[in-house]
Amino acid sequence: MNLNSIFGQFSPDFILFLPLTLIALIINISWLFFTNNTNWIPTRIYLLLTSFNQWIIKTIFQQTNPNSAPWVAPISTIFLLILSVNTLGLLPYAFTATSHISLTYSLGIPLWMSVNILGFYLSFNTRLSHLVPQGTPSFLIPLMVIIETLSLFAQPIALGLRLAANLTAGHLLIYLLSTAIWVLLNNISIASITFIIFVLLFLLEIGVACIQAYVFTALIHFYLIQNL
Repeated sequence: MNLNSIFGQFSPDFILFLPLTLIALIINISWLFFTNNTNWIPTRIYLLLTSFNQWIIKTIFQQTNPNSAPWVAPISTIFLLILSVNTLGLLPYAFTATSHISLTYSLGIPLWMSVNILGFYLSFNTRLSHLVPQGTPSFLIPLMVIIETLSLFAQPIALGLRLAANLTAGHLLIYLLSTAIWVLLNNISIASITFIIFVLLFLLEIGVACIQAYVFTALIHFYLIQNL
């Protein structure tokens, strides 16, 4: 394995003489047998997945209104997608696609545009009134309109950048610590301490992967509530 390049995640691209692409396809296809229940009596795995989906809906949609009901399915799907990519990216020989802003912006900008277009379509005057906070002096209205407009267009930038930056930073630390452990194998005491720090950081990254998926979808839901 090439430890001198952070872009060498797929080197070597074989494990136990099997290509990683074939292994990934087998894992993805086998996952369908767990998620699709064809029996009259639900299995334990199906009940576990159903309970997990219900918990996701309750967590994300704690403060909402009936108008956001049609958005439950797409927002929950986005949460599961980001959560899956974030957590699976921590496995060996895996790549975290959400650490690239090309993917995070591809998710964030269309969602942000859709909720804002919906808000202006449903109540155009109300959305324009949000550009000027209540009680603003008349001489500050032009300045407040500019500030609120800039903050509005900064939402998708922060939405995608936050997710990619947090995951990239954590993966860099994991990569540096794993490289340090490999280099310090001659010194068992220092390598052991580094390994303990690596394990704690890995557990922290699992939490960060879950939290960032929640933050992304929670912000989308917050923008949706503002526009309904």
